[in-house]
Amino acid sequence: MTASSLPSEIYVELESIPLVDVHEHLNPLKLSHTSFEDIIFYHYIVTELVSAGMSRNEFEKRKGVDKLLYALPYFKYIRNTTTFWCLKQIVKDLYGFDAKVLDESNWRDIAKALNSSANNEERAFEVLIKRSGVRKSFLTLSPSSEVKGYNKEVFVGVLRIDSLVSYLSKDSLKSLEGLTSIDVSSAEGLDLAIEALFKRFSESIVAVALSPLPEELYRPVKPSEISLPLKDLLQRGALTANSKSLIASYILIKFLELCNEYKKALQLMLGIERPVPGASPPDYAITRSTDDQLQNLVKLFAMYPDVKFDVFLADARLLHPITVIAKNYQNVYVSGYWWYAMYPSIIKDFIRVRLEMLPYNKFNGFFSDAYVADWVYGKAALAKRQLAHVLAEMVYEGYIDKILAIEIAHAVLHKNAESIYGL
Repeated sequence: MTASSLPSEIYVELESIPLVDVHEHLNPLKLSHTSFEDIIFYHYIVTELVSAGMSRNEFEKRKGVDKLLYALPYFKYIRNTTTFWCLKQIVKDLYGFDAKVLDESNWRDIAKALNSSANNEERAFEVLIKRSGVRKSFLTLSPSSEVKGYNKEVFVGVLRIDSLVSYLSKDSLKSLEGLTSIDVSSAEGLDLAIEALFKRFSESIVAVALSPLPEELYRPVKPSEISLPLKDLLQRGALTANSKSLIASYILIKFLELCNEYKKALQLMLGIERPVPGASPPDYAITRSTDDQLQNLVKLFAMYPDVKFDVFLADARLLHPITVIAKNYQNVYVSGYWWYAMYPSIIKDFIRVRLEMLPYNKFNGFFSDAYVADWVYGKAALAKRQLAHVLAEMVYEGYIDKILAIEIAHAVLHKNAESIYGL
């Protein structure tokens, strides 16, 4: 066994290890892509094409082949990016095209091949389960999502509450009112509506999820403190920074109490500032974090020691602070590599620091952030490759042996998530 061959040897063993995907945007009733656009123009790719000089406005005016032909000249500039590498893996392993670039020489054949498997749900399910190795997949559910009709052997839900906390508005509260048929103009009514919403999802979800903005701070709020802000918001749409903070805190604390009661985890997705004027649509997001937010969150971790908090990071600067927090708080875990952190050098740093500092049952090693099954495959190939690299490094350097490396791989790829989320 040599240092150069060790990562490949470990990767071969990792390929057969099943995955729990703790965050994705799949439609469980429509896992397949509708056309080649859903694969070639995954939003990570489009952001890079726009960054390379492609006009987003002109791009969005077009459809199908016309859209691809417009974007084609810009693909040469993203041949070096990780997202394009994932696309190449999808095209190579799932469709048989060993394409170093997407250009005039191959776009027709690639687009035709992708379209030939479009809307094929049986094939998409096979890509998810057999080719990607996904054992369980966590659906991102909005408060208005349907919670029936999908394969519950594979899929479980996570209720995303951003619209009621970080992006709280008159419309989002009115929507809650409509979904529950409960008047939310008082603290008591708001409590009842949140409880009704939670109970509607309680048998279908394993967690609640929130992506708080960096400046958001939360604290326990008395019902009397939100009476006037709530009425102002519902009657006039008025929402000062202080009134938003009061109502958002009240709602989040209510959800935490319900998570505690129903034994559900809370996923926290940190390190993103949005919307940011001029940043790439549709996300308009950059990375940002604050020390105040972390100091505030640890108070919540301490207040709810029986709630498991699973933290995702988009801002690499949060790696060490959040790992230190997870080391100090038994109920805090870390997961994956979110959004702007899903790149090999950052992924390897995340894995190495976490494995050096934390018990290995504190870390979930995969989520895809994918919208169609094929992209789960691309992200799985990326994550397993980086995990193999770090484990091989640690074996070669004498910190662990190969037997422990494979034990850790099973833990971070599926066993930890199964335990944390009670799967």
